[in-house]
Amino acid sequence: MAAQEAAPLQIDPTLISELDLDTFQVPYVYLEDEPYVHTRLLVGETEYTYDCSFPVKGHSAVMPAAIAEVQADGRRPLVAERGKRYYVYLA
Repeated sequence: MAAQEAAPLQIDPTLISELDLDTFQVPYVYLEDEPYVHTRLLVGETEYTYDCSFPVKGHSAVMPAAIAEVQADGRRPLVAERGKRYYVYLA
């Protein structure tokens, strides 16, 4: 029996705001009400796939450099906050 892949969580584009990472901003969505962390998010026609996470407290030590690196590779990040973590998704 093959495992069935879950459909991406659809996010209303009007819920997307920005997270300030000191020298630049990234798209951000607050997902505290979700019962679990989804592996894929769909915003409009763009699908994002989970990549990694960072603790909310102390994220500024490593997260900006990690986000800048994926942006330099041509990937588009979306940060979702849930609990005490930031979850990074990439398109």
